[in-house]
Amino acid sequence: MTTLGEDFGLTEYSDEFIKKIVSYRMNILKNSVPREYYTCEEIAEMENCSIDDVEKILAATAIMWTH
Repeated sequence: MTTLGEDFGLTEYSDEFIKKIVSYRMNILKNSVPREYYTCEEIAEMENCSIDDVEKILAATAIMWTH
């Protein structure tokens, strides 16, 4: 069995961290009209990581969160 990091070429990140970043993009902000999601900048700030990290994870896992 492989990890998410191995599946998506993101071995520098833990599976837990990858799932957390993806979950931000999969969930709509409450009470937002029109429907909005956290930006990469907001996610990076909340998770104390770089915007590049967030963008890299979201780009590699787009097949998961664009369902």
